[in-house]
Amino acid sequence: MNGGDQVVIKNKITHSISKYLSSENLELYDLNIAGDQMITKIEIFIFSEEEQSIKTFERLSFQIHRLLGELGVEKGSYELIISSPGIERSLKTTRHFELALNEEIKIKLFNPKDGEYTFIGNLIKIDNEKIEITQGGLSHFFELENIKKANISFNKFKEKIKS
Repeated sequence: MNGGDQVVIKNKITHSISKYLSSENLELYDLNIAGDQMITKIEIFIFSEEEQSIKTFERLSFQIHRLLGELGVEKGSYELIISSPGIERSLKTTRHFELALNEEIKIKLFNPKDGEYTFIGNLIKIDNEKIEITQGGLSHFFELENIKKANISFNKFKEKIKS
């Protein structure tokens, strides 16, 4: 399989899985496909407002294997990993930031703002070009293109565990 064919099959996989998950009231949060000449690993991260059981993931695994087979990806030739994006999920796309509204997030910048590269605060606004967080009663605006890395902050979960 050449590079162009690989891109086409990866796009078909993404579309097919996203469509299937949508029919299950789930959302494809992120998808990683590894392998150059052939697909060796597929990681699927699923977002849901509701907690999912292991039985749900088993059912999804079965159905996604079936979908991949229909797309010509031979079962047993790849490793399939299906997971939630986790407590400290990464924020890479505008949609990821939308799902994190009103959550405490941590961001690292390419270029510093006021001499700082790292900020933690509550995400209160997102548009196509920038986000706004509040930190210590102050609002900070960040261009999305200047954000090197962002994720949900684990601090609030630590506080919930303590109480």
